[in-house]
Order: sequence, then structure tokens, then C-alpha cells
Amino acid sequence: MPLINPPLTKENFINSRWQDVVNSSERKECSAYNRVFWNKAQEAKEAGNVREQSVFEILAFVTGVAIKPESTDEFFAEVFQNLTDEHLNFLTEISPEVSNPELQARIADILWVKKRNYQMAQLAVTAYLQSATELEDPEKWIWCFERIERALRLARKINYQAELVVARIETVLDRYKGEDSRCFSAKLMELLQEYRIGDPIKYAALAEKAANLAESVHHWRKARKYWEIKAKWHLFAKDGDKVRTAQMLAAETYVKEGDDALKRTPSSYLVASHFMQKAVEAFRTVSGTKEEIETAKQREAEVHKLLIQYGEESRKELIAVSRQVNVNPEVIEQARAHVRGKEFQDALFSLAFLGTSPSVSSLRQEVQNTTHQYVTSHHFPVVMINNMGKVVARQSSSVLSSNSEDAEKAIQFEMYRYAVYYQTFHAQTSIEPARYHINLEHSVRVDDLLSIVLHSPFVAPGREYQFAKGLYAGLTGDFFTSTHILIPQIENSIRHILWQQQGAISSKLDKGIQDEFLLKQILSRPEITAIFDEDTLFDLKGLLIERGGSNLRNRMAHGLINDGEFNSPIMSYLWWVTLRLCCLPMLKHEQQVEESNPWVKFDGIFKDDPLFDDFVEDMAVNRSELDAEVAAYEASLEENQSA
Repeated sequence: MPLINPPLTKENFINSRWQDVVNSSERKECSAYNRVFWNKAQEAKEAGNVREQSVFEILAFVTGVAIKPESTDEFFAEVFQNLTDEHLNFLTEISPEVSNPELQARIADILWVKKRNYQMAQLAVTAYLQSATELEDPEKWIWCFERIERALRLARKINYQAELVVARIETVLDRYKGEDSRCFSAKLMELLQEYRIGDPIKYAALAEKAANLAESVHHWRKARKYWEIKAKWHLFAKDGDKVRTAQMLAAETYVKEGDDALKRTPSSYLVASHFMQKAVEAFRTVSGTKEEIETAKQREAEVHKLLIQYGEESRKELIAVSRQVNVNPEVIEQARAHVRGKEFQDALFSLAFLGTSPSVSSLRQEVQNTTHQYVTSHHFPVVMINNMGKVVARQSSSVLSSNSEDAEKAIQFEMYRYAVYYQTFHAQTSIEPARYHINLEHSVRVDDLLSIVLHSPFVAPGREYQFAKGLYAGLTGDFFTSTHILIPQIENSIRHILWQQQGAISSKLDKGIQDEFLLKQILSRPEITAIFDEDTLFDLKGLLIERGGSNLRNRMAHGLINDGEFNSPIMSYLWWVTLRLCCLPMLKHEQQVEESNPWVKFDGIFKDDPLFDDFVEDMAVNRSELDAEVAAYEASLEENQSA
């Protein structure tokens, strides 16, 4: 960013009356200042006041980034790489004059990561704590927590007064006593646990109290979080019996949440089966002695029976879907309404339910219909050319071939092509509007996605964070990252499920070397039909390996996807399919469920909006890094909530 010559001075900063911006902001937080600083810069530009314009442009630039878990020194250094030495010298000169702790913390943090100014790092720790005090709100706790978190990480890194940050955390925990309605206390305890700080006995009791309070109001996700925190405190105290007890109580919250789904009006067996699936996986992770693990297995078996029963009932809640959707502006608004006003994970769960994979039978019928309608065009095989002019796929023969086997191959090829149209349409009219609206209403972190993938039958153990990171990237619109992460993880998950559920080996042994089968071979194995329904399997093949489809797995592996394609609707659709696989109980369970009578067949969408009350933790936190338009919308939301 340009800086006028001669350089700005402290007097220019003082004379700009920057305090008016801070004083006029109801919320003393950088993203709230950012929009007003840009407005002030524009006003100064129109008035011809070049120095004042430059001051406000710099202030707007440094306040334009939100604090996130990835806010490491490297993160800040990269984000603010356009700040020149002249900019940094100006910020160094004005830092003592900044009386607002939020703005002072941001400036000092930047000077630390860019100039390695140790005194600025010390100032940042102190200022972050002061800002956290001003922003503390048990209902909208995220801003306070993020500053405490950054203060602790920075204090430990520079070995400066970390004990003061810990004392602040413990003071807040003592004040709320586990009775805060959101999850502020839970996040603070998790931060202490990360650094193995705090009295395990004291905080295990606090977590138990908070868990019981949450259960009393059927806030199951919050209760589960606290039981898991309690288990970890007991682990630190090396009390194995209490660790197991807390793990069992955490698993039971899934069962209770499933029971609640059946007590609602209308009831939902699909939602209930989702939570029973989670419960089964949670009971499998309970640790302890051989006898204790056996008790957990018995409980798992009981819940598993309910899972199968609920799965059968859930089929009645689904209806068939057709590709023949009338395109009109109402479709996009309906997608937004599908997620509007819901808690974060409820909205995400609703997005996973927003449509299904294209119906194989409908695709076949459409190919046949168009074949009869446009006979001449179907006498000639189709050739597909990529953006470099190369032929990347060729239909082996005409749909009208006299050879029935060749004709079937041609029909399959056409079906994969037609599926791409459906996928693109669904992404543009439903997935993207809903995804954007979720980001509009929620400030999302990677950790928020972990609860989606935890215990998911589609996610192999040890891959949870990779899935969460990939889903987070796609949710926030970074399909470049999400595609690179999720495609190989989908492949690994399919191999894992084949082995875990069907005992099918996905590799071959040749001269003592075990080579993995190609994904095309794996998706063609007969055991795969006991895991995925016909539509989902066809969707995965088209997306990942079929030349007539998007063929993303093979194209990405060979570096054939250019930069622009990562922003295409197909990448959004791939992300959505992965979210759906992680969210829904789409997998047929072991060999206890017969292939001829699977308990769930995802060949339709919900007739009504599936609002699942109390499905997830109350995460009503406004997005803190939006541009001016979104920031204004955020402010209006806050006014409505407080009215």
C-alpha cells in the first residue's frame, strides 16, 4: 500500500481524531472499527486531505483481519506483508498514543511479528487482556475468548507473564461457575487443557456441574462437550475409572439427543438414526479395563439395534427427487431460507439435507428420452475436449449402437455427462446461496467442523482434523484447499470402510509388496454396494474417476486442473457431497443389515424444511471479518436480537 512522502508523523495521527471512530463504535472490536476507518479515508480523499486519508487507510488495513485459531506469527506476517518499513515506523511511533486497548493490541502484535520488537509483544499481551475485559460477554463470548487465546499463546512464546493470562482465565471460570448459557467456560477449560494448566480435580467438578446443567435443558451437544472435558481432566489426574465414566456419559448424550428427535412434532427417525450412529461410534472409543470395555460394547450393541430400527423407519421420511427443476429466482431464496436463522451446526446439517445425488433411474430415463427426441445427434459418439484443446474423453460408441453392450456403455457415458449438469445446477442454485448465508450469520472456526466428523462412520480414525480442515476451507469458499484435502481423504475413507464393514482388502500382494488398488477398481467391487446406495455410488464415480463425468480425482492427481476451475460449481458440489457423507448415516451397517433391505436409501429430499431444534451447541456469534456491506448486515442482526 502506498505511503505519501514525506512520511506520516505522530502529529498526523493525533490530528486525524481517530478516537471519534472508536468512541462511535458500540462494539470495541477491530472489525467494527475497520468499516468506519475506510469511510473516514474516503471522506478525507473527497476533501483533498491526503495525509488524513493515508492515516485512515493504514488504520483500516491493520484492523481488517480477524483473530482466528490460525493467527500465528506467520499468519500475521503474511497477512500484513504489504506494510513497508515506513508504515511500520509510523505504527511504532503512534503505538504509545493509542489509548484503545483493542487497537493498541493489534498494532503491537503486528510490530512484534514484523519487526520482532519484544517490547511490542509485551504490550500486545497486556493490551489483549484489557481488550478481552471490555469485550467480555457470556452470550457473545467469541471476541473475548479470541483475545485471551492470543494473549496466552503470545505470552508463552515470549515467556512473559503467562501466569497473568492464566489467572484471568481462572477468574472468569470462577465467576461463571459453569453456569454460562453458551460454551465460554468450555472453551476456556479446553485452552487450559491444551497447555496442561489448572487443577484437574477442581475443573473436573466444574465440567460435571456444567454438563448436568446442560442436560437438564436438553442441550446435548453442550453437555457432551463438558463430559469430554471432564474425561480429559481425569486423564490428567490419572483417574482411569472416572475417565471411562465421563466417556460413557458423553456417548449417552447422543442417545438422548436421538430420543428427543422422536419426541418432536413432527418426529424424525432420520435425525434419530444419525445420533444413534454417533453413539455407536462413541461407545467404541471408551477406554478402560477389559471388563469395562465389555460393558461399553454391550451398550453399543443395544444402541446398534435401535440404529437399525430407526434406519428402517427413516425411509418413510424421504421422497423421490427429479432433475426436472424449474429454474426461477425463488430457488435461490428457498436455499437461503433453508439455513437462515439457525444455529451453526443445525444450519450445516440442513445444508447437507438440501438435495441429494442425482437419481440414476432419472438420468437413464432422460438419456433415453433425448435419444428418441434427437435421433440424428445420437448416431455419433461424443468427444470431450479440455481447456487445452486435448481430447480427454471419447464415447466408445453411439447410444443407438446395435450392440447392446456398446449401447449400454454409451448410455452410461451420457448419464455421467448429464449428472454434471445436475451437479452444477444444484451447486449454483442451492449449495452456494446456502453456504454463503451460513457464513453471513456465523463466525466459523475449524473446531466447529470437528464435531461434524467426530465418530462419523465415513471418517477413518486419525483423519478427523484433515476432514474438518477440508470442510472448513470449502465452507469459507476456499475450494482450492478443500478439493486438495478432501479428494484423497474420500479415497482413504472408502478403503477404510470396505475393510471395516465388509472385510474387503483394497490392496494386492505382489512379490512381498502391497500396492493399493486404484479407486476405479475399489468402486467396482461388489462389496461397495453394501455401503453406498446406487445414486451415491454413481455420483462418486462421476465426480472422481469417470471420464464422462468430472473425473476430479484423476485430473487433480495429474495436475490437469487450472486455477480458475477450483472456483467452479463442481468443486462446491464435491465439498457438499463430502459434507453429506460425513453428516448423514449414509452407510449400511456391517453385515447385520442385509443388502436386500438397507435401512436407508438416499434417493430424495425432505418435503419440508428440517428444522432440528436443539441439535447443536448455541453458536450465535456474528462474523467478525466481513466487508463493509456484511458488517452493516451483522449490526442489524445484533439490533434485532437485542430488541
